[in-house]
Formats: sequence, structure tokens, C-alpha cells
Amino acid sequence: MGRTFEHFWEGIYHGAIEALTLLLLLLAVLTVWGWLNNRRFKPSERGGIIPWMLVLFAFALVLVLRAFDGPWPLAIAICVAVLVAGFMGRVVKEKDLWLPAILLATLIGMDYMLSALVLAFFGGLVLLLTARR
Repeated sequence: MGRTFEHFWEGIYHGAIEALTLLLLLLAVLTVWGWLNNRRFKPSERGGIIPWMLVLFAFALVLVLRAFDGPWPLAIAICVAVLVAGFMGRVVKEKDLWLPAILLATLIGMDYMLSALVLAFFGGLVLLLTARR
């Protein structure tokens, strides 16, 4: 009984560390993207660097995709997330960040880290090179 209880707490600890690492990774990329996106606006039009609603929604998507195993639940979760991101992108101020951030969260949640790194790099490059409005 004691050994099983010990494995239970070790599993919770390692799962929490993995979730915290994924959150910090997502937060770092979205912070850089938010800063690059804010560079395009006048100082009076700029918002916060980190869009918190986007961070929470993307991290929830990462956790949902980590929990499911199988092609159909993953496909349904990704479809719903992309639809919600499309609707939210029309409503909130950071409209340029919603769809790429959800795609980044999808890649991280499906454990495609190299693809997520390439998307983060090229997304930042696109935001860096876009013209001012």
C-alpha cells in the first residue's frame, strides 16, 4: 500500500512539472509574439504584452490534447479549438495572435515540439517583418 501511494504522488509531481514546463514554453512564445505584435501599433493603441485569455485557452487546449489518445477525440478537440479561435480572433484586440497561438498549442499538445519550434520561429519572423499599420 505504501509503495502504491508513493507512486501516486510521484506521478502527480511529474505530471505537474510537465504541465508547468509546457505552460512556461507557451507563455514565453506568446510573450515574444505579443511584444512583436504590439510594435506595430502606436503607443496609445498598444495593449498588454501577454494576452491572458489567449494563454489560458491555449494551455487548456494543450492539457486536453495531452489527456486524449486516439485520432477522433484529437480531431474533434482541434476543430473546436480552431473554431473558437476564429470567433475570438474577430472579437478581441489581439486578433492576429489567436489562430497561430492555437495552432502552436495544438502542436505542443500533440507533442510535435520541433514543428512547434518552427512555427514559433516563423510566426515571430512574420510579426517582426510586417509593416506598421
